[in-house]
Amino acid sequence: MTAATRRTARKIPFLLLMTAPLLAACQHQDATDTVTGWWHNFEGGEIAKLRAPPPGENLRYPHVGRTPTQAPDLPTPEARLSLTTQLEAQRNLAQRESAAQGALPTIPPPPKPAPAATTANTEQSGMTMTTVGQPEPESPSAINPAPDLTTTSVPNASAPAKKTAPSAPAAEAELPAVVAKSIPPTPPGQFPKIGDLPPPPPQFPGFDLPRDAMVSDPVRPDIDTSTPQGTLIRFQPATDHVTGDPQGDYQHIVSLRGNKRLTILGFGAFMSADAALAPADQNREIALGLLRARVVARALIARGVPASAIILKAEAIGDGVRVTINH
Repeated sequence: MTAATRRTARKIPFLLLMTAPLLAACQHQDATDTVTGWWHNFEGGEIAKLRAPPPGENLRYPHVGRTPTQAPDLPTPEARLSLTTQLEAQRNLAQRESAAQGALPTIPPPPKPAPAATTANTEQSGMTMTTVGQPEPESPSAINPAPDLTTTSVPNASAPAKKTAPSAPAAEAELPAVVAKSIPPTPPGQFPKIGDLPPPPPQFPGFDLPRDAMVSDPVRPDIDTSTPQGTLIRFQPATDHVTGDPQGDYQHIVSLRGNKRLTILGFGAFMSADAALAPADQNREIALGLLRARVVARALIARGVPASAIILKAEAIGDGVRVTINH
């Protein structure tokens, strides 16, 4: 070993001792953080100071044993299924009621005020302006009629003049007086009193009528509110573009089909304001449903389903496309 090699070998331990503190100080930082820290120290000021410690740094760790170990009380699967069925029926009913009501009505603009009309007063020398719909001013002859000389007599100048009493104004129509019934205060510890019950229903001999016989049930249209069967493929509103990635649904349908036929039912309207039950609207929505069903049919044909095993159908009101397997 030469002298130069021996001198280099002696310097290696010294370099390692010098770089060890630097490496230990920067072991929690990457190259970006280190360069950023150097630049902040070079700038100085507030940015060069150390950051405040996070809140709760010196507090004890929480007890893991306080974490809940039992599942929360949830409804049973049967109750959740019943609630889901009820919500689906309400949604379907709202869709069909919206379609039955048709498009939103257009409110016409308010009528413009009529221009003022000019009427000529034949008994006055001037012109009088009156507005259409208002009574015309009375003429002076109507206000002060000429005396009838045949029936009136000349009053005696010596007799005192008699004052005629003014006629009483006609009584105006009045509304019946409002009688307010005050509710007595409820003493503490007692239930408030129930108001008057409805009148009893009429009784018929030989029939027992319930108490709620006079209460009318809400009118519900005769509409099928059940959710259609089959795999649901969702589409964007008023288009034939699929929402999301239905590749998993397509594979699931193909795996369950076997050699059976498929029925693809496409729906048109989806809670749109212009949905209605008019023939023209139904034709438009059924055409959209057929377009959606055709999109699903092409995707299934590309995965090996023969075209002869697919039946396309369409309805005007619904949601997306439903694919069912014919048994």
